[in-house]
Formats: sequence, structure tokens, C-alpha cells
Amino acid sequence: MKNTATLEEVARHAGVSTATASRALNGSTSVRQETSARVLESARALNYQPNIAARMLSGGPSDSVCLVVPSLSRQALSRFYYASLIAGAEETANRHGLHLMIKNKQDASGFFSLLDQQRVGGVLLRVGHNHSLEQRFIRRMKKTGTPFVLIGSLPDSKSDTTIYIDIIGGARALAHHFAAQGFKRILFISGPKRNADSNDRYYGFRLGLTERGYDERQLVFAQGDYTPESGLLAAREHIRQDRIDAVFAATDHAALGVLTYCASRGISVPGDIAVAGFDDQDYAAYTWPSLTTVRQPVFELGQHAVEQLLKTMETTKRSKDSMILSPKLVVRESTTRLRD
Repeated sequence: MKNTATLEEVARHAGVSTATASRALNGSTSVRQETSARVLESARALNYQPNIAARMLSGGPSDSVCLVVPSLSRQALSRFYYASLIAGAEETANRHGLHLMIKNKQDASGFFSLLDQQRVGGVLLRVGHNHSLEQRFIRRMKKTGTPFVLIGSLPDSKSDTTIYIDIIGGARALAHHFAAQGFKRILFISGPKRNADSNDRYYGFRLGLTERGYDERQLVFAQGDYTPESGLLAAREHIRQDRIDAVFAATDHAALGVLTYCASRGISVPGDIAVAGFDDQDYAAYTWPSLTTVRQPVFELGQHAVEQLLKTMETTKRSKDSMILSPKLVVRESTTRLRD
């Protein structure tokens, strides 16, 4: 019998995406057993025969997924976050028989080429830093029919599948802790301008302080960039001049700079001033004093993102499916004052 069915027709007949159909026909263990059975039955019904030469020329795209992240060349501060994210995603991808490739968000042309050539079965896109560029990526993925999951949240992508950490809630919990300790004059050291994560930390922290009766005059804002240098400079400029008694640095890296400044000036932590960070990097428990911070489940974020992507890849229907992971406040010595 003449072969007239295409892979796309098999996928449509089975009610799955083309990428899932390809993986099922290749015997990939990343496809659920019942889904594979449905695809194989559709292939038999339509008398589908794979074009081996074409598949070899295409590079076998269906077993590859792509994680797109910002350029890290000038973000040493973020390497902890992205190393954990990549590790979680890679562990889960490998477990499902998938190959994970990493693309730099600044290499838009290279990424679009992957999509146009159908070299990837699905995409994880880390969003929140460059909305205009990210919208270009989303439009291109929809145009090529590539399944995708957004890591982070975009205000105008409410119909897309997303997964993110409740950063606002984590910063809010830290604010409540500061209020319980009775701190009166607080310095917030931000991340880079227009950084969505930093803005969420500032918003959540202000919200938490407001809920505890603080007014805006009790919170001093300092522009930073997540680096220890920016933490040190902000501390030097504001701690004594503005009579600060507590600091929330938007990342543990910046908090290191604050601790260094205080040690160099004989300022007791937490006796004279409290210091907290965000992320709970490995060293946070070993600073002197140990650093209060907010732990982000970044490894788990990578794991769940791949699981969500697999679900998206196994259906032809686009649907919104959001998952929010909760951070955890970790209180250590740097903000705990002895009370009489």
C-alpha cells in the first residue's frame, strides 16, 4: 500500500504534538505508555513509514529540549541560581530520556534557527528580564508550533503555561521577621534596574512592612546590581548617614558586601545592625555571623519545569497550567537579637 501519511498526520490522528509522536515512534521512554500506544496505533492505521534519510538529516530533534537563559557573562552573581536551575532541569530531562541544550537569550538568531529547523521538541524560556525580546521568542515559538513553558511570569502571557517561585511571598515573610525584631530604619539594596526578580523582592518587602504598620519613611532604597561591591557601597553610603539598623540585600552576594563593610568599621552584626539576603546560597550558613536569607527552591524549579514541558509536548491543545513554588525564610544569627 502506498505510504501517504506524514508524521504530522499521525500526530493529529493520535491527538498529540508532532514532537511527541516522533519520540513515541522512536521508542523514547519519556512518553507515557498509553500515549505511545495511541501513537503506534495511529501509525499502523495510517500506514505510516518513517523517512529515515530525512530524520538523519534533521538531526533527530524530538529527543532534545532547550532551556533559554539570559547571558551570564556579566552576571557572576546569578551563576548559583542558573547552575541550580540547569542541574534540576538536566536531571529530570535525563531521567526521561531527553537531551537538554542551553541557549543564550542574546543569541536570538541561533535560537530561531533551531525552531525553524524543528531541532527541539520543546522549550523552557526563563522570562522576566527583557520583555520585548521574550515576546519575540514567544511569538516565534507559537508560529512554529513549538511547545514551551515559561519560567517566570510575564504580565501579557496569561494564557501560557508558567512556573515560578513566589518571590513576593518570600520577601514579605522576611519583612514580617524584621518587624518582629523591632527594626525601625531599614535599608533595601536592590538588584539591577528593571530586573523583575529584584522588583518583586522590593514590592513584597514593602508590602510586608506596610502590613506591620511601617510607613515609607522607614525604608531607604539603594540601587545595586546583586554584587558584593554594590552591597558594600550602599552600606558605606547609607548605614551611618541614614541611621540604619537593618539591611535587606536583594541577594546573598550583596549581603556579603554589607557584612564586609560592617566588619571593617567595627559595626556589630546583629548588635548594631541586622543583615539579611535572598537565595540561601551555600555559603550563607558559614558567614560570620551566619546569614538570614530566603531559600529559593531553584533545583526543584528546574525539575518541575521539565515535567510541565513534557505534559505540554504530549498534547496538541494549548492550555494555561501555572505552578507556583514556595520559598522558605531561613532565620540565622545575622538578624536575631537577644531580648531581655
